[in-house]
Amino acid sequence: MSQRRSSQKSSHGFYLPDFSVISRIVLAIGGSYGIAVLTDLMFLALPMDDISAIYWGQITSVVVCALVIILVFSLRRLWLAWAVVAGISSILGLISYATI
Repeated sequence: MSQRRSSQKSSHGFYLPDFSVISRIVLAIGGSYGIAVLTDLMFLALPMDDISAIYWGQITSVVVCALVIILVFSLRRLWLAWAVVAGISSILGLISYATI
């Protein structure tokens, strides 16, 4: 078994992270925010009062944001994490576009 280590050092003595770590961080921040916004929009399409939809959408979007961050870092393959986030966001986007 081979162990990967980031042995590259910057000029200041810090270790530089791999591309996969930086990519997962970007995906966790951007993807979780995007999916949380689309989840929040989904509640506006439901047949309920606007205030209730905004309230429940905000609560759900915080939970979904945390779950997407956990999902991104728990998947072994980087391409699978990108594919799952892209698939979820495209499905939510299409549903939001069709209903609103």
